[in-house]
Amino acid sequence: MAKKSLLIADDEKTIRETLSEFFTDNDYKVITAEDGLQAVQKLTDSDIDVALVDIRMPGLNGLEVLAKAQKISPGTQVIVITAFGTVENAVEAIQLGASDYVTKPMVFDDILIKVKRLMDLRRLTNENIFLLNELEDRYRFEGIVGTSKVLHDVLELARKLAQTNTSALITGETGTGKELIARAIHYHGITEHGRFVAINCAALPETLVESELFGHKRGAFTNATYDKIGLFRLADKGTIFLDEISSMPLTIQAKLLRAIERKHILPVGGTESVEVNARILCATNRDLGQEVQAGRFREDLYYRLDVVEIHLPALRERCEDVAQLANYFVAKYSRELNKPCPQISEQAMQAMMTYAWPGNVRELENVIERAVLFVDNSAIEPEDLAFVSKSDLSILLPGDDLKSALRVYEKQHILQILRRHDFDKNAAAQAMNIGLSSLYRKIDELGISRAEESNENPTDAQANP
Repeated sequence: MAKKSLLIADDEKTIRETLSEFFTDNDYKVITAEDGLQAVQKLTDSDIDVALVDIRMPGLNGLEVLAKAQKISPGTQVIVITAFGTVENAVEAIQLGASDYVTKPMVFDDILIKVKRLMDLRRLTNENIFLLNELEDRYRFEGIVGTSKVLHDVLELARKLAQTNTSALITGETGTGKELIARAIHYHGITEHGRFVAINCAALPETLVESELFGHKRGAFTNATYDKIGLFRLADKGTIFLDEISSMPLTIQAKLLRAIERKHILPVGGTESVEVNARILCATNRDLGQEVQAGRFREDLYYRLDVVEIHLPALRERCEDVAQLANYFVAKYSRELNKPCPQISEQAMQAMMTYAWPGNVRELENVIERAVLFVDNSAIEPEDLAFVSKSDLSILLPGDDLKSALRVYEKQHILQILRRHDFDKNAAAQAMNIGLSSLYRKIDELGISRAEESNENPTDAQANP
């Protein structure tokens, strides 16, 4: 594995050589420069992962080197070095795009931690660039699979939002593709050249949320051994995506509201706020209005986020997209698993079209991946679908007669709609755009018994908690 490359640019020979020896001992490839002009030349000639650049150097100062680095080697993470008492220079550097700063006299172990973190960030950035190149179509609005009207309306709204810096709330059940929409908004709007930074609010302990979002100052709390810039500053001029926003603690919600309204954040332990211009996209699978009524979510933050709401429909609400999505995932996983691309049998497609998909698109993708992995013949059959039980197979195999097949489909569809509406026949009839008397007639014609009506599928029940 190639060593990670580090540029040390400082006109003080003792600091330059001591740092070089320290990082060489820690298995880094070290390149040094004694002034700003030489630093720019090194950035031009070599692939530098992280650069440690002194603010005050002859030729070009550190801020000028930073500006040139962003053009010559935009992937290089820059840490500026400044003297104690001139931290305002470091703050200016951060605002101009530096990733972090250190002050003299330096604590080498602290610098090592910062460099390691930014090396990891560089690696992740490179991996993300590769993934974006590989999956470019997936992050384009045109590449989001589906032709249903409800999806078309969602994408039209998202396209308009992408051309503004407005914050927005993306709602929908788990697995509907909320992050996918957020990424499409970011990569095809005015923020496309900035970072897309995603965080799952439910995955962080309450004690760490504020530090992760807004950063902290060294010594702000136990184990805060270095300054941390936080995700908001990483997302400056880009997008920060706050998934499961309803799980954010109330105390942090107040600070988030201030960040949205004033575009300033205050690091933990800090005394001066920092300007951050990031688009904020939030997502939730809960009803935030109900969370407000229950006292678990701030009303002022809710109304601030709810200026624009993008609601993603559940897959069962756009069942006409199921076939297109299924075929897309078959092709995708056939390539990834290096297996022949199977067809989907009519019976298997029928099963997928009538299934409620409580896990939405994510569940469909998982079902297809498993089917492609284990299928032993040229076609995916109902028995290859994880959600199909043995008792379902006799229902899904009505024989060759088209009328019988349509009757089976119609019966399963009506049962699904009834279950979705907790067997409220008025609501089910409205959902199917038929009269109540027509629904009763269909129930009689198709032989839907009271036992079938009351025998609710437990999987379907999960879709309507």
